[in-house]
Amino acid sequence: TDYPSFSDKRIDAIAPSLVMVNFDLPYAVSGVSERHYYGTGLIVDKSRGYVLVDRNTVPVAMGDVRITFAGSLQVEGEVEYVHPLHNLAIVSYDPELIGETPVEEAEFAVKQLVPGNRVWVVGLKSDHQIAHQASTVSSIDPLSLPLSRTLRFRDSNLEVISLVNEPISPDGVLVDERGRVAATWSSFAYQTDDESGQISFGIGSELVSQFIETVRSGEPVYSFEAEFDYTPLFEARKFGVSDEWLEKLEQHNPRGRRVLRISRAVAGSPAAETLRSGDILLAIDGQEVSSYRELERAVQKPEVVATIWRDGEAREIDVDTVALDGTGIERALSWAGALLQDPHRAMASQRGIDPSGVYVAYFSYGSPATRYGLYAGRRIVAVDGRETENLQSFIKAVNGKQDRESVRLKTITWNGAVEVITLKLDKQYWSAYEIRRTGEGWRRVDIG
Repeated sequence: TDYPSFSDKRIDAIAPSLVMVNFDLPYAVSGVSERHYYGTGLIVDKSRGYVLVDRNTVPVAMGDVRITFAGSLQVEGEVEYVHPLHNLAIVSYDPELIGETPVEEAEFAVKQLVPGNRVWVVGLKSDHQIAHQASTVSSIDPLSLPLSRTLRFRDSNLEVISLVNEPISPDGVLVDERGRVAATWSSFAYQTDDESGQISFGIGSELVSQFIETVRSGEPVYSFEAEFDYTPLFEARKFGVSDEWLEKLEQHNPRGRRVLRISRAVAGSPAAETLRSGDILLAIDGQEVSSYRELERAVQKPEVVATIWRDGEAREIDVDTVALDGTGIERALSWAGALLQDPHRAMASQRGIDPSGVYVAYFSYGSPATRYGLYAGRRIVAVDGRETENLQSFIKAVNGKQDRESVRLKTITWNGAVEVITLKLDKQYWSAYEIRRTGEGWRRVDIG
């Protein structure tokens, strides 16, 4: 194929905005067990030191960040924001630490990619050398990843970009003929019952640019708190959607010709109380919606009126959205050899697990947690008959327990089975301490 040349000049233009990001996870939290990550970062705000990465490089906020410039200068960084819905995160560095090191902010393309567009994948290899490869956009499709075995983050409600030929670099950016960033080239982690892996797709610049502005402004990300599937209009007709609404939706999106159908709602959310799996979403606040991005943009407010098709008729339902932040969990507790945290969103969104109690994220072999069956994946909902609706209430319930004292724990497994465990403490070898995020970083605090 005759591609336009990707000159050294264009490489020199994009190179100052690319950095290598290393992330070390000291504790296995929120279903993430691997400890060491690296990937290509993109400088998006050099005055604030903001660097964009994917969530397969920075999966959670609890960890240590190192950022390497041009393979020669490495500085400590920190996690600024982990996108609660999509495979994006922003880390930062102190601009004063890099001195006169030449860096540039990436320029984003306004025009969105479509099949047939020619692009270049540009990223950093593990040896910090730039890799680039010409390619062509083959399709833009809804992302479909299996539910996570360990209940870790899984992206959904997203259309991603596929390329004709597999790029050399597993992550980086897609740039147009002018060297502007048209999309990220992101690595998505996935799990099945038998294996874990990663697969790369592009995320368009419009969503990425909006995310960067959200982080700059400090505004929350509002979520409808439901996962959707695309359903073609002819299938919607089989579900009884009226000709009037089908005509409206076809005129609204004559190329897509589809509707959004709810596959699951996030447990414990307002959407779970008012919506059902199988509901067809027709409009938000009176405006037709038929794509993930339309829906996401339409719900960036505390409440909306959703028009849905259910039981042979269109209904208007008031739905409170949920304001999500980019910090994830900000504290965890090591107790009796188990690592405990508040339940994370992936549990409620993927498996419908109620976000109450205390989630067992990890357990150390040889600890009381191992000996008495306090395994990862279950929730503690009571201690000695005292309800523990969150981590703080659990800490109050166990504070002051003595070495070798027995503690009765009411637990619920991931599939809803209730089990009561009697655990004997060993505070000599398995003392309790809290890991907490503060203004000065992550701190360990011993507790009684």
